Amino acid sequence: MSTTFSKLLGTRILLNKPLKPESVIQLSPEAEAELEREMMQKWTRLEVFAAGDEVTQVRSGDKVYVPTQYLQHADVVQLDDSIKLMIAERDIAIVW
Repeated sequence: MSTTFSKLLGTRILLNKPLKPESVIQLSPEAEAELEREMMQKWTRLEVFAAGDEVTQVRSGDKVYVPTQYLQHADVVQLDDSIKLMIAERDIAIVW
């Protein structure tokens, strides 16, 4: 795992954002946002990329379920050439 930061602080967790299927159809920003919201409904097993220094329930590589309402408000973090979603540990509902 290559990271561009030295430590994730607190009870924050970075999740790997699933890749969106590529399309040749150009969507409006509104349609793109709606498609993203619909895709979030299907994200039931997200992989933990990194866990903060105070996180106790999960570790990197775990699969978790986060309710859509929390995913919609997650911070988006660009690391290298990938997108991560930052949530709080308390937002996780299920750990597989």
